[in-house]
Amino acid sequence: MKKAEIVADQIEQTIVGQRWEPGELFGSEVELIARYGVSRAVFREAVRLLEHHGLAEMRRGLHGGLFIRQPDPQPVAKAMAVYLDFEQVEPRQLEDARLAIEVVCVERVAARISEDEVAELRAFLAAEAEQVATGGVQSPHEFHVLVARLTANPALHLFVQTLTDLTQRQQPIPDRSLRSLEEIHAAHIRIAEAIIARDGALARHRMMTHLEDVAFDQQCTYAGRGVAQL
Repeated sequence: MKKAEIVADQIEQTIVGQRWEPGELFGSEVELIARYGVSRAVFREAVRLLEHHGLAEMRRGLHGGLFIRQPDPQPVAKAMAVYLDFEQVEPRQLEDARLAIEVVCVERVAARISEDEVAELRAFLAAEAEQVATGGVQSPHEFHVLVARLTANPALHLFVQTLTDLTQRQQPIPDRSLRSLEEIHAAHIRIAEAIIARDGALARHRMMTHLEDVAFDQQCTYAGRGVAQL
């Protein structure tokens, strides 16, 4: 392992282990070079690695230095989706993974949802209804990502983000009709109603039904394309 990688790893462990907050100054360049006993070139390479990981950024100037950042999970989810796509994950495998994870998510949210989160869920559904009515839905998967985020479990959030990204790569939005988007929105409402009622078992059942229905529709779409090509 190169010196820069070692320094970057040490800094990452310190930031995470000591729970540094986004926006905090970790140290000036001069201080950190002295602390880790490396050259300026090695330190700056370590900083580039930290910035690539989204954990810190170097700011120049009189009050500059290495500042802590809040890592963005979306690039990580995107990279994981690209990897799974490259490995040619099959639609059925993807469906199995989503089913296993997302039924857990709805149960967790139903067990812990707050009034503020209820309001957020309702606001999302209202916005989604307006998008469906105008044909402007960007992604029918955002509801699933929201539910995963409301679990307050970063791992579940990341995994669902990854799987929905890959689902969207395999079946772009233009392939969906307005009717199917309306049906998806109606399913989201039913799932949300169960969550808001704090009925984990019902939320689980409705999420399973929704994902299985979507998977069936996709299989029919693929089959239809195959027939059309004959």
